[in-house]
Amino acid sequence: MYIKLDQEIINILCCPICKGSLRAIGQGFACKDCATEYLSCNIKQGKLIEKVLDFRIYRPDYCVSKESAKCFDMQEGYQKYYSERGKRDNLDEYLNEIDSVKEIYTDEFHINGRVLDIGGGQGTTRHFLEAERVSLYVSVDPFINIFQDIERQPNLLKAYPCLAKPCNFLACQAENLPFVANTFDWVHMRSVLDHFQDPYLALKEAYRVLKLGGVLLIGSTVYNGKSSLRTKNSDIALQNLASKIFHKIKEEGLKWIVGALIKKIFLRKKWADPHIFRWRYEDLTDLLRATKFMIVKEHWQKPPFTMCVYVGAKKLI
Repeated sequence: MYIKLDQEIINILCCPICKGSLRAIGQGFACKDCATEYLSCNIKQGKLIEKVLDFRIYRPDYCVSKESAKCFDMQEGYQKYYSERGKRDNLDEYLNEIDSVKEIYTDEFHINGRVLDIGGGQGTTRHFLEAERVSLYVSVDPFINIFQDIERQPNLLKAYPCLAKPCNFLACQAENLPFVANTFDWVHMRSVLDHFQDPYLALKEAYRVLKLGGVLLIGSTVYNGKSSLRTKNSDIALQNLASKIFHKIKEEGLKWIVGALIKKIFLRKKWADPHIFRWRYEDLTDLLRATKFMIVKEHWQKPPFTMCVYVGAKKLI
């Protein structure tokens, strides 16, 4: 089986809405203060079933604004992208991904202690972490089915041997974390900040759950700074599309662009863009300061991903 939830994590859970303490009920937990219930969901693994605790916040449709509904729709599109990626199960794609970020975790940032991986999906970050340095790792993601039928992706399992070990995982949103304050030594966010509905609240939540002196590590595509992407006299969306096409061709060859063009032209489909925010370097660093983090280190990813920066920031108050 691929999913677990250690007792150590259960001991630090709280209500993601009011931060009240929880009591166990039949298939999950209920908040002692606001009475909200958080139940487990079934995830298929072939003929077997695994259970995942669902701490996502559900509102009646009439309480969801049009802007929020649009964000939810965009996130569903992103989840479909990952589902399609799983069907391709391309080993070279996985290995290129590993090579592109390996230096971040082996040379630049040394993650240790208790680690919360926000938007961590299947927990592939574990591939880069030293077991003797990390006492606890938990991945959280709103994509509750991220582990479904993972055994049907042999190339993914080959590229990331860490997936053979069960991963501490639960479903939640970055803006509403179900953990008590001052709990983690590191909070990790890679390629997720541009998908949050409320990045300010997400970073305040990260601040809350970090211990004093704890580190938030953010990896994100940005414009300006040392980035190869520029906002002056240019169309951000067009630049991003061109960048995506370049890397897709690099990974899958010209046959991808031909197939994609056929789909877009003949089926009249639009180019999907699941990103809610487009971060400028100066806005990202300002957001960290506004949420009371102190930036201690930054590292720009190696070519051809020179539009990506990794920023380490500490909680000092």
